[in-house]
Amino acid sequence: MDDTQRETLFLTIKAVIDGIIADKRENPKNINRLNSFKGRINIGLHVEENEIMWINLVAKDGEYVVGKGALEEHDLELIADPEDLMFFCNGQYSVTHMMMKKNRFGKRKLRFKGRAYGKLLALPKILVLDKK
Repeated sequence: MDDTQRETLFLTIKAVIDGIIADKRENPKNINRLNSFKGRINIGLHVEENEIMWINLVAKDGEYVVGKGALEEHDLELIADPEDLMFFCNGQYSVTHMMMKKNRFGKRKLRFKGRAYGKLLALPKILVLDKK
């Protein structure tokens, strides 16, 4: 994967996350959850068999910032194929599907590390589009 493809993938994932958060802010029942969620999350995009591209999501005081690279200090680390992550975010794949099924590389669609299980459970409420 060359630098142009990496930049395009980063901008696409960033736009997806920013769009979902903006969409959730339109519904008043989500405001409290969005404002109270705090976390530093590394998201590994499994782009090739032996290559993971790292981005991060920092949430604090209702502000969400998506950045490049992995954070040294983080609460949670997720690894997913970018396509699977997109299907998860738009609601086509459930948490159970992501945890139990395998991706195109033979790994689980969603892998995680860390002890912040509360953040892991809250993340779908933040990153998955609401059904209309």
